Amino acid sequence: MPVEFYILVIPFCIIPVFLVSLDYLNKSAENKRKSYNVIDFDKFVKRKEEGDAVDSDIAKLIDINKIAA
Repeated sequence: MPVEFYILVIPFCIIPVFLVSLDYLNKSAENKRKSYNVIDFDKFVKRKEEGDAVDSDIAKLIDINKIAA
């Protein structure tokens, strides 16, 4: 087979695989970034209750059972 054939065929085989791999890595990194932004509100309020006096007063005013999702 001529060299020109390999020069034309190999990039068309490698480039799609490379692009699919980049897309997968981008989506997995995006999912990781989204998971870091999730805050557990119950744990946050409990930690604030253990803080200073202002934080504990605010936490007492917030009744978690009355909060509607």
